[in-house]
Amino acid sequence: MKRMKISNMRIALGISILAGLVMVYACRKDDLMSEEEIIQSYLKTHDIVAEPTESGLYYIEYIEGSGDYPVYLDTVRINYTGSFVNGQIFDANTVEFTVGADQVIKGWEEGILYMREGGRALLIVPSKLGYGSTGWYSIPGNTVLVFQMHLVDIKFGPNHR
Repeated sequence: MKRMKISNMRIALGISILAGLVMVYACRKDDLMSEEEIIQSYLKTHDIVAEPTESGLYYIEYIEGSGDYPVYLDTVRINYTGSFVNGQIFDANTVEFTVGADQVIKGWEEGILYMREGGRALLIVPSKLGYGSTGWYSIPGNTVLVFQMHLVDIKFGPNHR
């Protein structure tokens, strides 16, 4: 009888370990894909055709604004929603920042320059233009981010003509 209990315990332990490994693999399957593969999968899933900029940012404009483009040292007000490629929202807010003052991630610094006041765009930001390998708060390192952006307002800085 003891032998049977030990054998059942080993089977149960083995099943538990296997189940844990399956869960870890399922939770980290994106880690097995390159960032570019993750982005391409996102684009395909959402039926988006886009090419990256030289830096690797994907900028998809869906409403062209009618105002000015911001320039270096203008202050912009943005409404945004940030999510992971799986659709999970990690932040939604309104923020003001000065273009070129290193107050936001590089993907925003680049993407905002393509937008006109009043415009709306989708930014798909590889980790090198986001929070890099270290991450930030609830955002893990090496994570592709997706931002819905609305350029609400531009306060002209000294370089605006």
